[in-house]
Parts: sequence; C-alpha cells; structure tokens
Amino acid sequence: MTTTLPPEQIRRLIVIRANDPRPMHAWAGTRMTDAPLEALTWSRRARTADPLAAPPRQREALALWHLGRAAEADIAGRRCVLLDPGDWHAWINIGNVKKRLGDSAFALRTCAWSKAAGAPFVMAGMNAAVLHLRRGDFEAGWPLYRARHGTLGADPASVWPDLPEWDGRPIGGRLRLLTEQGIGDTIMFLTLVSAVRDRVGSLTLLVNQRLRSLVRRSFPDVQVVAPDTDGVLEPLPVAKAWICAGDLPATLGLFTGGTVRPSSYLSVDPEHRRMIRARLQRRHPGKRLVGITWTSKAEDGWRRTVHPSLWYPLSDIEDVALVSLQYAASAGDLAAFGDRLDIDHGVDPLVNLDGLAALVSAMDSVVSPPNNTVHFAGALGIPSHVLLPVDPDWRWGEDGADNLWYENTRLYRQRRDGDWVPVIAEVAGFLESKETMRRERSIPQPTA
Repeated sequence: MTTTLPPEQIRRLIVIRANDPRPMHAWAGTRMTDAPLEALTWSRRARTADPLAAPPRQREALALWHLGRAAEADIAGRRCVLLDPGDWHAWINIGNVKKRLGDSAFALRTCAWSKAAGAPFVMAGMNAAVLHLRRGDFEAGWPLYRARHGTLGADPASVWPDLPEWDGRPIGGRLRLLTEQGIGDTIMFLTLVSAVRDRVGSLTLLVNQRLRSLVRRSFPDVQVVAPDTDGVLEPLPVAKAWICAGDLPATLGLFTGGTVRPSSYLSVDPEHRRMIRARLQRRHPGKRLVGITWTSKAEDGWRRTVHPSLWYPLSDIEDVALVSLQYAASAGDLAAFGDRLDIDHGVDPLVNLDGLAALVSAMDSVVSPPNNTVHFAGALGIPSHVLLPVDPDWRWGEDGADNLWYENTRLYRQRRDGDWVPVIAEVAGFLESKETMRRERSIPQPTA
C-alpha cells in the first residue's frame, strides 16, 4: 500500500482495518510535509502494529527529521536498517541524519552502503558530492556533483545533442553556457564567467527570464538570452560547445590548486541605486544602512528563520539603521519589528530582481541567513554577514568564518540547532567594532 491512494480512501481503510499497519503507514506519508507531528504519530502506530516491519520505522525517522529531532531520527533510522539492511532508502536517510549531526565521515560511508544496496547514482552520488564539497575535498566532490543532473529531471546533453560538452580547453569559437537550478546558484556560478571568457572566442549565456536585464548589464560583451513567457528561446548563433554553469568548477579546476577564482561581477542601474540610497540616508542621516532578511519560504525555511525579536541587538546599535530586503514579509513579522526596520524603499524583492540588486548595492552591509540575497550581496562585493544554521549547505563549508565564493562575506555558525541568540550577538559585536565601521565605510560602492 502506498500514499498514492486518495487520502479519503486511506482514511476509510484505517477505520475498516483497525489493526492493519499498512494504511497507518500510508496515512503518515500523506501528512509528512504539512503535519510532520501527525505523521510521526501514525508511523509509530504502524510500528506498534508490526514491530518487525522496516517501512514504519523509516517513516518515523523521516518524520523526526522534518521535526528537527535529528538524534531521535538517527535511532529510528538505525533500527530500520537492522530490520532491512538492503533498503537503500534507509541508508540515504541515515546519511542525511548523520550529516545533520556533524558526523560527515559516517555519512560518507552510508553513501557507499546505499549504493551497494541499489541506490541510483543521482541519490548516492549527489549525497557524496555535497559531503566532499562541504569538507573542502573538491577533487573528489566536483566530479560527483554531476549527479545533480538526475535530480533536475533532464540530461543537459539532450538540449544540443550535436554539440560536445566543453572540457575547459581554449576554443576559438562560441560557447553556450546554460545556467541551472535556482537564482542563488546561478548568481554564484556566474562568478566564474570572467575565467570562461579568457578561454573562449565568444559566449552565449542562457539565464532565467527574471535575471536577463541584470545579467546583460553585468556582462555587456556577452550575448545573454532567456526564454520568453511561453518558454520559447530565440535562435542562437552557431557554437562550438556547451556547458552547464554548475559544471564550471570541475572543468576549470576550481579550488583544486589552479589559479581560477570567483570574482564579483554584478552591475546595477546606478541611478536606481542612488535614488534608493539617498532616500534612506535622508531618513537615517549618519547611520550605516544594514540590509537584512530573516526568513525563507523554502521547505527547510524554518531552519533559516531568525525571529524579529532576535534582531534587536543589531537595531540597538547607535549608528545602524536596519533595512528590509525580505521578500514576502508577513504582516506579523513587520509588526514585530515595528519602527526598528525600514521597509519604505519601493522595491519588491520577490518580483523585481534587478531592483533587488540595486537595493542590496545601496546598503553598507547585509546580514541574512543563506538565501538569494546573500548571493546578490556577494556578487556585488557588498560586505555580508551570513547566519548559518547547523548543517549548512555545502557552499558554506564545515567550519571557519571565510567563504571561498565571495571575498567580502563573513560566516557565523549556529552551534546548537535553532539557537540564534549567540549568532546574532556575534554579529552585533562585529558591527559595533571600530574596525568594522572603518572597513564598511571604505569599501567602494558598486557602479554600473
């Protein structure tokens, strides 16, 4: 029995077959995303009804994972593989839990075990890739990072089957560079475009429609194209090869001993930036403009949410004015900030990415959990303070305050899941230091 049955049918089966663990297990699956606590309750009922069955324990572990109870999820997951060591899904789940708990070495071993149990490369390979990359083992991680193509649902080689994939060697003709994944990934990987241009005759860059005007301004000597609202792409000039943006690090040997390094590149509308900054400075004369975001609408956004009340140590700094860079800010959050946060800048970050770039460039610095905003700030060269949850994404590394992708970015790491108080205190202390004041005021602002 699976969760593909209509929910109302599963509910009827629970009533009709009161002691059957299968409909309990299926119902837990339907509630996993919207109500993980309810999913936990039903998975445990299924486990009680059939103590020797592995699937209820696997679903129990997944529910505990969604609830942020990683240590308990670890126990449930290990019991699952004891019952069925041939279930590769269980090994994948244990690997994710171990990664969250900080045991990267064990998590890497589960990648091999899941592969031996039959896990597809897209799962085992991608899990291994992010573990290697986060540990700084780029030579091992970049080749495995190609596994992400399977998660995107299509083989990029099928887009232009008559063209070879670029191998990084110089070519005299045109290269087609295909961006992929989310907005933040695109902004990050495009920090390598300058290295690409040095090796090719000319470049065609395919981007998301929402980024086209910003990227065109940033790379005036590159052909930047995007599908129209109907998904139709204009005819492209003849090219010699193609490559996906996410494969540039492997192709260019990034962070593996070579000379290629990411570089800031975004260029905003200077008049728009000037107007935003002038308006904010009139309201906050003599103060540093510190742009912030505090939440994410992603599935794991709760892990990257810093409640408005926790930002008070920053808003209490005498020469700092907090400015909202948050997209889709709720009325409740804005009410909680009150007059501690300036929201009157005329930019909707959700719909106007060109405007968001101008807004970010008008800041003296940015403080935010990891999201698109910190990528914009990094690619603009704006000093940024990134608030990392426990078990951050691979691009932020396992430890340390420096970031390899963005020169003016400083990382602040959560030491206990959900505890942002010491993280915010560390940022506040850094912003209050005289050296920080001098540094942030002396950094040149982005120009067109």
